[in-house]
Amino acid sequence: MKIYTFIIFSFLAVNTLSGQSNAGIYKFRWRIDNRLVNNFVVNNTSGNDLAIPTALYDSILSRVDKLVSQEMQSETHLLYPLNKKGKELKTWSSSSQVGGLPRGTKRKAMRTEYLDYYVKFKILVDVNKTMTFGNTAASFSRLKPYVRIKMRVYGVDKRLKRHKQIRLGGFDSIGSFEFNVGGTTVTNSNALPIEQVLDMIFKGLLKFENKR
Repeated sequence: MKIYTFIIFSFLAVNTLSGQSNAGIYKFRWRIDNRLVNNFVVNNTSGNDLAIPTALYDSILSRVDKLVSQEMQSETHLLYPLNKKGKELKTWSSSSQVGGLPRGTKRKAMRTEYLDYYVKFKILVDVNKTMTFGNTAASFSRLKPYVRIKMRVYGVDKRLKRHKQIRLGGFDSIGSFEFNVGGTTVTNSNALPIEQVLDMIFKGLLKFENKR
């Protein structure tokens, strides 16, 4: 009787494990407004790629992975869709965008790997102007940061299965002076340390987790 019970228990355990659903994040956009992390921005670019400490970069990716897994009750990983030449599609680095993350379409993602769920995830740290005075030649503004996080999950039938988003504000504003010289727009801001901006993201992810 004990052996028979053990066999049944083992069979159910194996079925439970094999029945674990899987999710892949096939499109991940992570952007931060130039003016938050650069003292000088010319024509909306600083000229330097957005630099994020490796430990904090890995920590945020791990947090996102965990959140998606919790939301969908599934094993989650980054899924890099392949182009026709078999090359992984990744975001490019810029002064406002984090590079090396998956990008692509559902069709390409599904061709690359068969999963239960296909996920689009977006982290945006942007600003609102709360006060501005001056003119088109020169102006001073107060910029108030906010974090927006979005997730959209699709099934193998390409239908939307889950949609969730949050917006988190309440952060201290920074000063920004903008002037135009010969058609060139230069912005001088009281930029924040990247660690402070990433802390905003962690707080946004916490709000995302707690939203029901």
